[in-house]
Amino acid sequence: MGAGWHVQKLRVAQLGGREVALLQVRVPGETLHVVWAPGLGAGLLSEAPRAAVKNAAAAWNKPGEPRGRAVAEAALAALGGPLEAEGAAGRAERLARGERIAEAIARSEAGGKREALARALARAVARVERRVAAVRGDLERAGGAEAMAARARLFVAEAARAPRGATRLVAVDWESGEGREVELKLDPARGAQDQVEAIFTRARRLKEGARIGRERLAAAEQTLGALVALKDALAAAPDDALDGLVARARAAAPRDLKAGGPASTSGDARSMHGAERAEGVGRRARAQRPLPPYRTFLAASGARILVGRGAEKNDALTFHVARPHDLWLHAKNRAGAHVVVPLDKNASCPADTLVDAAHLAAHFSEARDEELVEIQHTPRRYLRKPRGSAPGLVVVDREKVMILRRDGEVLRRVLEREVEPGDLP
Repeated sequence: MGAGWHVQKLRVAQLGGREVALLQVRVPGETLHVVWAPGLGAGLLSEAPRAAVKNAAAAWNKPGEPRGRAVAEAALAALGGPLEAEGAAGRAERLARGERIAEAIARSEAGGKREALARALARAVARVERRVAAVRGDLERAGGAEAMAARARLFVAEAARAPRGATRLVAVDWESGEGREVELKLDPARGAQDQVEAIFTRARRLKEGARIGRERLAAAEQTLGALVALKDALAAAPDDALDGLVARARAAAPRDLKAGGPASTSGDARSMHGAERAEGVGRRARAQRPLPPYRTFLAASGARILVGRGAEKNDALTFHVARPHDLWLHAKNRAGAHVVVPLDKNASCPADTLVDAAHLAAHFSEARDEELVEIQHTPRRYLRKPRGSAPGLVVVDREKVMILRRDGEVLRRVLEREVEPGDLP
């Protein structure tokens, strides 16, 4: 191809917001490496700059005809005439030009990576700040659980004497030292004792929710501190430290940084086309195999969460897939999917994984649009299936109930991490 150059290899990638081409060319007696970028020109690369440019991109792609020929011709035209016509001085000038181009690409790529990381950290900090505020609000409400239970105790005796259809209970509160009349309104369609017991139950659930909330708050505040420290470090970090900051950010807040991370480039998107085609073939092959009775999602911790595909599939998941020590979850008193968290024997479910699973139980139920949802959970061994009962119906012999405050970010993140059956490790 013109001027005595013979192109042996040609690869392109998106770097620093522009298309960059690397060429391996053969001239009489030697092999040379050429870099070309629109607006920067073309130059020769020695080993170190060539490795730096090559490693800067996540993927290098081979352009087909006629695109590849056009890129090669543009690159060689920008490089200039044959080396023998210009001698050692011409070679040195082209090597210097190539080094300048490599440095400019590196600066531009680092600038883009720095901006992307800054944006990702700002979004993650905002998410975690919202989570901290929401959990603190939940804890404030849970702080009234003891007062709720104390007030309910005032009406225990009155509830036992109340006639059917009563609309209120009246008791005397002596806590202040003086008798003060207090009133509890009742639903006449329900028993007074049942309604008072429901208050005690709610108070107990709020106390349990507070324990989980304190764990979530501590984790969220730790994550927030790490993210703020990374934002401060980014301002003074040299370009060669950016990859390390990206890794630290992902380790500090895997649930709040989007998959793919802030360092992704447009070259990644190009390289995905072939993978998407291959994945399409794989999905068609998987579709020919029977699906399991559940869908699989990954919690932030990486733990698997299994969600039944329907009433009959719920039974299959709960009584044929789940083991006695696995954790079972369901939206209480609402139609919905059975959710199972596989656990090791004698292991307890981590708080974050429990919250992720509870979000799935709420989402795949009649309560999916409600802000507060009661989620019952228990080891699978405490479930029974009455003979002749409807598909999906179970009897729970022992349970705990948490009041879940739905978090859109948590739900979005766990739904995005659905795993195809054939992709499980």
